[in-house]
Amino acid sequence: MRFTLRNKSKLIKAFGEDYYKLLISSLTAFAKSNREIAAYTIEGYTYEFINIPNVQPSADSNFQFAIVGKQYDVLHVAYYSAIG
Repeated sequence: MRFTLRNKSKLIKAFGEDYYKLLISSLTAFAKSNREIAAYTIEGYTYEFINIPNVQPSADSNFQFAIVGKQYDVLHVAYYSAIG
């Protein structure tokens, strides 16, 4: 499974280039791990969500992404929040 992250310029403007690179690194590492994607719903939202572990070694947190589309083996995701 591969991922595409929406709104690159908005994310960089809001959080900075380093945070954006961390999001991309976390998505890439998760994709390479071949773990099953456990999508879930949140009441009041139309999209499904997934949690992706933070790749920073000392961080015990996850990034929450909304799945906004799927084409072939690519999930189109939008950053929602950090958990933990």
